[in-house]
Amino acid sequence: MNKVLKTILIIFSLVLLSIFLSVVAIYYFIASNPLDFSSLQQFVLTNDYAQLYLFWVAAALAILTVIGIFVILFYPKRVTKFVLQEDRGKLALDKRAIEGYVRTSIKQEDFMDNPKVNVTATKNKIRVNVRGQLKKTSGLVGQTDRWAKNVETMLRELLGPEEKVSIKVKLQSFEPTPTETTVTRTRPRVE
Repeated sequence: MNKVLKTILIIFSLVLLSIFLSVVAIYYFIASNPLDFSSLQQFVLTNDYAQLYLFWVAAALAILTVIGIFVILFYPKRVTKFVLQEDRGKLALDKRAIEGYVRTSIKQEDFMDNPKVNVTATKNKIRVNVRGQLKKTSGLVGQTDRWAKNVETMLRELLGPEEKVSIKVKLQSFEPTPTETTVTRTRPRVE
């Protein structure tokens, strides 16, 4: 988990904790608890800043909850198979088949070592992410763009013209991490 996400989650948790503790302080007498929260209860009920804080935080969390519900409801479903229907029958095209096709196409073009292909597919979109180390040749500038457009065209032909699918091929290159070489000497340097 990255630091930004951790920071956001901690701040969100602290805001929720402040609301929960305030509610506990107000309604502690219902639980018949021997702990004395009367000073905290008095603070929450009489302090104008605490009341304003609780009101606005509760309103913001209510709005965020409603937005979260809409995001959950309308988030597109990921698919792993495309069913292509014709008069002659059905054909199920798996996500892994697309990955294999793209990987084979890269190996035929021979401009990337050890490609890692990841296909993310929803009902209306296919995203193909290719990561790997590009070979150092002078013809790569136009070759990678031409290859990406060719793969997009081939996937459109494979799925058929009646499929309303947006296809995007993204090519990422990364530099290999340099490995340290150690030299062990069997003879002393000075004799």
